Amino acid sequence: MTTNDNFLQDDAEEEAELEFLRDSLEQMDNLADKTTQLLELFDTRLKNLGRVIAPIYKSTQKFTRLYDNVEKSIGTLDDILLFFNVAADESETIRAGPDNSELLPYLDSINRLKDANDALGRLDLDSAKQSRREIHELLKIGLGNLSQLFSQWLKQQSGGVDPAAYTSATEIPTFPTDTVKLLSMLATYLNLVNDEVSYDLKLTKTYASIRTRHLQKSLAQFSDMCMLHIKSNSVDGSNKAMAQQGYAAGPGAGQSSSAESRFCSMRNENWYETGTSPFVQYTANIVKLFEAERDLVRQIMPTIISQETFQMTVGRPFESYLNTGDKMTAYFASAPLYEILQALDIYGRLLDTEGAIDALFAQSTSQRNAFSKLLARLQTPLNKCFAALITLLRNPSRDSIGQKQTGGVHELVFNTLTFLNYLILYKDLLIALIVPLGDGHWARTPLPGITGASQPAGDPNDGLAVFQHYLRDVIDALAGTIEQASKQMKRAGLEYVFLINNYSYLARALRDTMNSGSEGQALGLGDLVGRSPLTRIEARIESSRKPYAVTWTSPTNSFMSASLSTGEKLSLFNREFEDILRGHRSFEVFDADVRAVLISDAIEAILPTYEGFLKQIPDKGAPDVAHVFKYRPKDIQRRIQSMWDE
Repeated sequence: MTTNDNFLQDDAEEEAELEFLRDSLEQMDNLADKTTQLLELFDTRLKNLGRVIAPIYKSTQKFTRLYDNVEKSIGTLDDILLFFNVAADESETIRAGPDNSELLPYLDSINRLKDANDALGRLDLDSAKQSRREIHELLKIGLGNLSQLFSQWLKQQSGGVDPAAYTSATEIPTFPTDTVKLLSMLATYLNLVNDEVSYDLKLTKTYASIRTRHLQKSLAQFSDMCMLHIKSNSVDGSNKAMAQQGYAAGPGAGQSSSAESRFCSMRNENWYETGTSPFVQYTANIVKLFEAERDLVRQIMPTIISQETFQMTVGRPFESYLNTGDKMTAYFASAPLYEILQALDIYGRLLDTEGAIDALFAQSTSQRNAFSKLLARLQTPLNKCFAALITLLRNPSRDSIGQKQTGGVHELVFNTLTFLNYLILYKDLLIALIVPLGDGHWARTPLPGITGASQPAGDPNDGLAVFQHYLRDVIDALAGTIEQASKQMKRAGLEYVFLINNYSYLARALRDTMNSGSEGQALGLGDLVGRSPLTRIEARIESSRKPYAVTWTSPTNSFMSASLSTGEKLSLFNREFEDILRGHRSFEVFDADVRAVLISDAIEAILPTYEGFLKQIPDKGAPDVAHVFKYRPKDIQRRIQSMWDE
């Protein structure tokens, strides 16, 4: 076969294959068209089926929801049926009361009652009214039992405590920690349930009534001590006590003279010591106790009612404290002057306590104001004390300056100086009080018999200078009192012994307290008064020595008489000399230095004249002389030197 024939044969085969492919493609196109038609038909039928199924599906959903609702309704109905029966189910538990050792089951029972009450309340069905009444009754019983348990636990540690036995509020015992936790849990639960159920449990009043009695019992001792002090030391009826001590107030003497007499007769061991006032102790311990109570309230009571509970708890005890303070203030208004020391100590303690009171009663303006008013009322007797002392010294009663004829330092002098030494312990308080009253307010008229009296303070706003001016006036007035009292002495010559003895005591009291403020020590009375009053007192001592010496010359006055014999002159001398000695022996002079001055002045006054007279007697053994010649000069000197030793 030729090449051309081969090519022709190949073309025929390829054409046959192409024809076959064309036929196959046409068949596939026909098949695709039929498939498309089939799918379109299927889609149309599916759409029709969807339109048929949709309502059925929606009905099924509704049915499902209906089923769920029915199921829930059945469950709710079961719960409602249980709520109808909860009163019967819980009655025994509720009426039996809580078990102190296992409280939770009882609380669960109350919770179930509360839930039932809430549910039945929402239904508002007539058929539920009886059940709700039963539930309410059980809730009332249950909450009442819990309230009683709360009270019972509170009372276990509320029998009173002695706050004075503890130095701070944190040391005062209250409740064991476990009990505090139980009380706190119970209080929180009761307060919560009380609000939700709307029962008037008065939880705050329950706590307050129990703990108020606890506080009152704890503080009663301090109130009683204050009342006893007032009763024991009141000026009323004190004339009898004064008479028993040998000091008569005189007919018609009033409270003022009685208080004055008591100041004059004050014994050294009875002076007030800082911190010993029953009201100072009352103040310190009421603050401690209230702070401890506040901390306890915060631990036990819900925060929302804790402050109200605290205020209610301490209300009556605080009112009793203020009433006692008012009685103490009224007592100070008529009390002897030495009680001002106690009043000052109380006043200072109240000032120091004011911040603590403000903190305790931060939300009670009325109680803070009541405390401030007590402070203000106490200022009244304190403000009057400055003039009161000056008035007493300038115008002492006859009884005050003539109580004793036995000598020594006069009671009014001794007690005034003692009072001043105690008074200056409160210098800072007194300075704060005296400035608003004005420099010199205590003595608007010049002091009688006082020359060169103290000058006013240079700056009336300088509290220390004003206070020093006051003290100088007191010392000057006291010097005047000594002079008045000396005139009550009945024996000749003893007036000057009295003056010298008391002036010397006053001068020594000032000297001994000068320069005591060095090296950080507190200023003494002498430091505060200064040199000028001391100089005036020393001048008074010197001016009293001259007339005192003159009294010793009286036995020798007869020596110049021309009408008397020598024997008669000696007899008169002996009688008058011995009378003076008896007078001096009856008058006590304890200061050895003062004794030495008086003895020296006496000897110098009498001995030279006596010796000169004896030298003029030619025969001391003559009958008219010998029987009356009792004293040689050395005997005179010895008798005078020993007149306070015999």
